[in-house]
Amino acid sequence: MRKSRFLCVWERGGGSAHLFQLSVLVEALHRVGHEVVLCTKDEAYVREFFRKDSVTIYGLPATLEPRPNALARSHAELLFNLGFGDSRAVSAYLGRWRELIDTLRPDAVFCDHSDGALLAAYGLSVPAVLIGTGFFQPPDQAPMPAYDIGLEVDQAAVARVENTVLASINSALKMHGNRHLGRLADIYAYAARLVTTFSELDCYGSRQDVDYLGALGPTGRLADPVWNHDGEKAYCYFTRGRLPDWEFVRQVTDGGYSLLIAAPGIADADRASLIQCGVTVFNRHVDLEQVCAQCRYVFSEGNHGTTAKILRYGRVPMLIPRQMEQLATANRLQRLSLGVYPDRQTAAPMYLNLINAIDSDPVYEINAQRFSNEFRDWDERVSASKVREAVSRMLNL
Repeated sequence: MRKSRFLCVWERGGGSAHLFQLSVLVEALHRVGHEVVLCTKDEAYVREFFRKDSVTIYGLPATLEPRPNALARSHAELLFNLGFGDSRAVSAYLGRWRELIDTLRPDAVFCDHSDGALLAAYGLSVPAVLIGTGFFQPPDQAPMPAYDIGLEVDQAAVARVENTVLASINSALKMHGNRHLGRLADIYAYAARLVTTFSELDCYGSRQDVDYLGALGPTGRLADPVWNHDGEKAYCYFTRGRLPDWEFVRQVTDGGYSLLIAAPGIADADRASLIQCGVTVFNRHVDLEQVCAQCRYVFSEGNHGTTAKILRYGRVPMLIPRQMEQLATANRLQRLSLGVYPDRQTAAPMYLNLINAIDSDPVYEINAQRFSNEFRDWDERVSASKVREAVSRMLNL
């Protein structure tokens, strides 16, 4: 069998889920003897993660300058905010990605939130595969649908932004001698899809044409959770590099709850400050299955993988969204009565209001238990196996 080379790109987004996805791709492609090259946003972090694997790792060849932070109401507006509305900048950016792909000559490009690599693969007619949650894989529609985030949306204004992004990208493609896109959705329709979530967590709603592969993630046992204070137990997970909102800490502790926070990578000084406030703090992940067995109230600032685990273990995720993907997921779950998130229009204490919502309406815990009954025994290795099988089918490995 001919040895092939595959380029796996992680360009944007945070959280360990991106690393888990890359690791599954590396393992799937190495298993059948192929070469893997990674191109990532956080080269040092990724090198440490893959230090035992024989993979070539590059940093990103180019980035775009994002616009000042503005609410993205659709995937097109997200691209606009990321800098895709400036045709000259997009052309230079696309040129650097083309150079990298032209140099490496991969047989296919796997794109995890990597629109630059995807656009370059399209222009060079290199097969591409999208991997990630539904948020980064918009439906094949024109104009692209707005995110369901519980807000009134001016559809005409969203469509105008999409037209601006499409014109900018087509101008860049023309500068490089490529065929233009008829619709912005065509760039995503060009690629095959690996959607690594459950249908309940797809912010666009359950799609009939999507094969949901389930959530990827680590399978090893993590640290046991230990609460060091009296009171009903509450838990909160914060993603690497994030600090909890002090108002959140105050509300929960003043409410008489024994709060345990897992904040991987937290600085020693910040950890000490939280401990002084009467909080138990882990600077690493803890075993979520045990957390959910020991307490009802589980807050999370995590993304799809963490949210799916909370539901799988029968608890209602009380979500603290800090970016658009988290907000879209939180709103989707709240509409399904599977989760709750703060309504910042209501009076404080908004975090305790989430506990009150669960206590006052049993449907949340009933629905979470139904999800758990279906997926509790789900093993992330099943998702990994499904990804490997899908990769094999797509690339005829």
